[in-house]
Amino acid sequence: MNANEAATETISVIIVDDEKFVRGALRTYLSQAWDISVVAEGENGADAVRLAHEVHPDVILIDIQMPVMDGIAAIRQIVVELPEIRILVVTGHISDIYLKAALIAGASGYVVKDAEPERIVTAVREVHAGDCPIDPAVTHVLVDDIRKTLPESRKPAAIELSDREADVLKLLCDGQSNSEIASALYLSESTVKYHLVRLGRKFSARDRLQLVIIALRTGVVK
Repeated sequence: MNANEAATETISVIIVDDEKFVRGALRTYLSQAWDISVVAEGENGADAVRLAHEVHPDVILIDIQMPVMDGIAAIRQIVVELPEIRILVVTGHISDIYLKAALIAGASGYVVKDAEPERIVTAVREVHAGDCPIDPAVTHVLVDDIRKTLPESRKPAAIELSDREADVLKLLCDGQSNSEIASALYLSESTVKYHLVRLGRKFSARDRLQLVIIALRTGVVK
C-alpha cells in the first residue's frame, strides 16, 4: 500500500444475499481490495434494514429476491431512513422489470452476479464516489426497453456535440463500459471520463444512466 492508498478512507460494505455461497464469493472478491472492508452480512431484506441502522455502512450490496423481505422493499426503506447509504444491487436478474423497480426504489447501481470480480469491486468504488454503475448486460435490457417506447420519428434535441462526444455517447448507449469505450476509440479511460462529465453537463444528467435515458428520449442517439 502506498502513501496515497493509506490516506484514502476505507469503504465499509454490508453484503446481503440469501445464498451463503454468494455472500462468501462476494466477500472474497472485496477482501482483495485494499480500500474496501466487509463489516457485516445478512440473508434477507430485513437483515439489510437492521444492519444499515446498526452499522451505518458506506455501501450495501443486496440481492433482489430474498425471503422475509425482498431487496426492493429493503432498498426503499433504507433510502428513506438512511439516505446517505449507497446501495448496489448484485443479482442474477437482469429483466427490465427488476432493473426499473430497483432504480425507482433508490438503488445507486446494478450489476449481475456473474460479472468479473474486478467489475464488482469497481462498482462498489463507483457507487461510493456518487456514480451510478450499471452492468453493460443490464444496460442493454434497459436501452432496448426505452427504445420500444419511443416514436419512430424523433427530432433530435438541439445539443451541440463534438464528433468525439457523439462517439462516446453512442457507445455508452450501446451498453459499453468506460474501458470498452476507451478501447474502441483508442482513448485513455481518463479521457472517456472527461467526455462523460462534459456530456453530463450538456444534458443536465446526474449520472451515466440518466445520460443514456435523456440521449435516447431526445433523439440525440437512436
